[in-house]
Amino acid sequence: MKTSNTKQKGVALILSLLFLAVFATLSAGMMTISSTSARVANNHHGANAAISAALSGLECAKYLIAHTPTFETTRNTVTDSEANTIWGNLCSTVQTQRIGGLTVGTASRFTDSFGSGDQILTGAVNFGSTGENLNVRFYRYDGDPRTILVDSTGSEGQISRRIRLDVNVAKEAQVLNYAIASRGRMWVTQNSIIHGPIYSTWDRPDIGAGLETTSDTIVEGTINTIIPLDQLQAYNIQMETLDENNLPIFDEYGNRIYSSDDKIQGQHEGINYGVDCTDMPGMNPEDYDTSMYKPLCSTIGSPSRTQTEYFPHAEGSYSTPSSSSSKQYNRKVYENQTFSNVIIPKGSHALFINCTFNDVLFVETNETYYDSTSLTNNVRFDNCNFQGTIVSDVPSTSTHWSWWTRNVLYFTGEAIFNNQSQFRETTILAPNFNINLGNTGAFESDGGNTLSGAIVGGIVDVRGNAQIQGTIISMYDTTPFSSGYVTNIGAADDGGSEGAGYVGGTIEITPDPEQLLPSGIRTPIILQPCYNTYTETI
Repeated sequence: MKTSNTKQKGVALILSLLFLAVFATLSAGMMTISSTSARVANNHHGANAAISAALSGLECAKYLIAHTPTFETTRNTVTDSEANTIWGNLCSTVQTQRIGGLTVGTASRFTDSFGSGDQILTGAVNFGSTGENLNVRFYRYDGDPRTILVDSTGSEGQISRRIRLDVNVAKEAQVLNYAIASRGRMWVTQNSIIHGPIYSTWDRPDIGAGLETTSDTIVEGTINTIIPLDQLQAYNIQMETLDENNLPIFDEYGNRIYSSDDKIQGQHEGINYGVDCTDMPGMNPEDYDTSMYKPLCSTIGSPSRTQTEYFPHAEGSYSTPSSSSSKQYNRKVYENQTFSNVIIPKGSHALFINCTFNDVLFVETNETYYDSTSLTNNVRFDNCNFQGTIVSDVPSTSTHWSWWTRNVLYFTGEAIFNNQSQFRETTILAPNFNINLGNTGAFESDGGNTLSGAIVGGIVDVRGNAQIQGTIISMYDTTPFSSGYVTNIGAADDGGSEGAGYVGGTIEITPDPEQLLPSGIRTPIILQPCYNTYTETI
């Protein structure tokens, strides 16, 4: 028995020692896991703190960019000299703003694997209780002075994270985000398809809505009006069917509910009220200076004959007035000719038939408006081919009722625009001219217009068949008039009234926000962050 008890005690001792070893191992393992988890948590916290610091640095960079002085130019591109001036202004801003109270040194040269260039750094800005800091670096390479790069580095202890973003030195071109931008009322009708947002600064709800569309139209973008919703409602103008909370109403299938009172009847992506972009470059006469184009041109030669026409004219007859207010023009006729860099003198009121235009066609008019045949220019183009751009003088804004019959560019038949000139961003640059794309009197089934580039006019009307790759800018302020003067897209009117006119044709307009703004529009050079270049690195 004694021997057996001794053996049992020995086994118990061995088992106890084994359990102690196991528990010791488990305890050590738990301590290791706990220590590792603490380090992981600490590293995770540090990484989050570092990226937060880098994001703060990016906000500081955006602040410095927003406070950098700029200047205006009428050219559509930025020269190396202008880019250098903007870079100098940015460096001065970084030094004077002194982010974090730090003194910033002057810009310096650097060289890396991508090349050589200039750089300026804010220095390490400390913040937080655990030593977080941020450092912002602006730099550019000699080979591309119009791209400024931003590196924002955030650090927490030994952990750092970096955010990089490109900033373009470019012309402000906000208006090109719209398919159509108008200072007057706008009607979109007759199978028109607009691949982008539209905007009107018309602010006379006492007269009517700034925008109207018919049920057969499609706007693949938002509809934007300067008039606030409450002002429209005060005048019993209903743009869309809304519920008691002023929200659009949809059926169980997600389809928008319309009523016969809605001014906007076609498909669209929503209506924005109270959108004020009246200071957007390109929407005011003082934004324009087209004088740079005229020295490139010489006066056009003699015509082959003259021909009497009226504008506006009766249906089917250019030689018959449509009303007693129509104006008579003795047109100088040019037929089957090719022109390059020519000026149409004021008072010509020319008619071009089957002609081709290369480079720049400059249409002259008196810069101070007069209701005069000799001081204005009403030009008609019939079945013409444009390999360049059409530019005009900038006549002053006039409230005289007849202005829209005097300075006119009128395109009939089939007009083809295939700009191969050095000014490819511009199709028509004719501020305060009445632009008529398509016959005002009758639908021409074999006619139509194909255009690429911006179209600028006082009032721009598009009728019949048209394919437009660019933005339409109707920049004439029509608010002094109680009726008429509507930008018609689809309706066959002549810019001076608001009747629906004939039916026929399909119009398609596609804006190109990446396109350059036409030279001749005065806009500021800006520092434009390119958010699609945002990257994070360790």
